[in-house]
Amino acid sequence: MLTSLLQRWHLIRATLWFRVVGISVLSIVAVLAAKLLGPVLPHELDQWVGAQSADQLLDILSSSMLAVTTFSLSVMVTVYRSISSQWTPRAHRIQLRDRATQTVLATFVGAFVYALCSIVLRSTRFFADRDIVVLFVMTLGVIVLVVVMILRWLVRLQTMGSLSDIAGRITDLTLGAFQGRMAAPCLGARALTSDLILPETVLEVHAPRSGYVERVFPAALQSHAKACGGIVYLLKGVGDYVSRGEVFAQVTDASLESVVLGNVHIGSMRDIEQDPGFGLHVLAEIGSKALSQGINDGGTAIDMIDRITRVLESWLAPQEAPAEAERYPNVYLPPLDPAPLVADPFGLIARDGAAVLEVQMVLQSRLFGLEHHPDPDLAAAARHTREEALVRATEALPYAVDRDRLAEHAEGMGRRSWGEEAATEV
Repeated sequence: MLTSLLQRWHLIRATLWFRVVGISVLSIVAVLAAKLLGPVLPHELDQWVGAQSADQLLDILSSSMLAVTTFSLSVMVTVYRSISSQWTPRAHRIQLRDRATQTVLATFVGAFVYALCSIVLRSTRFFADRDIVVLFVMTLGVIVLVVVMILRWLVRLQTMGSLSDIAGRITDLTLGAFQGRMAAPCLGARALTSDLILPETVLEVHAPRSGYVERVFPAALQSHAKACGGIVYLLKGVGDYVSRGEVFAQVTDASLESVVLGNVHIGSMRDIEQDPGFGLHVLAEIGSKALSQGINDGGTAIDMIDRITRVLESWLAPQEAPAEAERYPNVYLPPLDPAPLVADPFGLIARDGAAVLEVQMVLQSRLFGLEHHPDPDLAAAARHTREEALVRATEALPYAVDRDRLAEHAEGMGRRSWGEEAATEV
């Protein structure tokens, strides 16, 4: 149960409103702390700082923070719209998790709240003379913090919304999610495979709405299933689409039906944290859009192919995968399937870049490299995807010389592979 609470806390902590509210509350606490610390100071200090000095700083801080916050929000909205229109709307959700942007905006709002609360309390008799000294020092500290955040914001704006920035963030998040699923292929639950025979007395759980399985909380499912001695079988994995009324889970105890509905989130969009396939798909969408007739940017498509390949190379073969401790033995979940992880992103770029020779040659090379992966299922998926891409490109390339070059390139890789195998046998 503690693991489930930590997962939910992580979701809340990643939102913008949480940081804004948190820093705003801290700013109010700082204002009230001046009242508590004031009586501790010596009487001589209140002669060093006058009330007018603190009031001037607070006026400057309140007016400037309102303008800076408004400007920063307008920049953020502009960048989000640019990302959605220039790259892909799915990348917008990735940018929403930018902690640097969230922290900067929350600091600006918090500084404004601090100045506003201080001005309101200064208009009353809340602060004594020694309290104003503490308020003055705290205001100087807030100003220093704001200056640091402005410098950080300027550095962030240099790359915010650019291809390298958004593609790098998507790649890092996808790689992290991928490695997490490699460490726990079934999120700590048992694998629900095709050869598993389910009990005849299972009860069906129907989806309350149509959408994607965004997130699963297996710790909470395990806690309730263990308490009643039941078992939860999730027929749909994270990232799968379910229709309203469709059976997406089965349980052995009637009390677990509401537990499943409360701990399996079904939403309108996929989430990258437990679904690395979504990150690969977003990268492929960026590469696909770059190949549209209005852009014709083959270099971006090649960059996305390389990023997708780099993520898939971290897939662990069965003999290399760690022996997963089944932390949730009362929960069954479908394991990751390497076939769609390879076919979906590469197939999207192969389709839209079928008539671009440079893209097809790179695609053939990267898929050929994945064919030699220790995992036989991933290697087979890469081989099948490469063969499909070659057939599609052969029909789409308009010039015979380009078709010949691509065929020679593919045959050359096959000869090199045969030569390596022959040398190994000798």
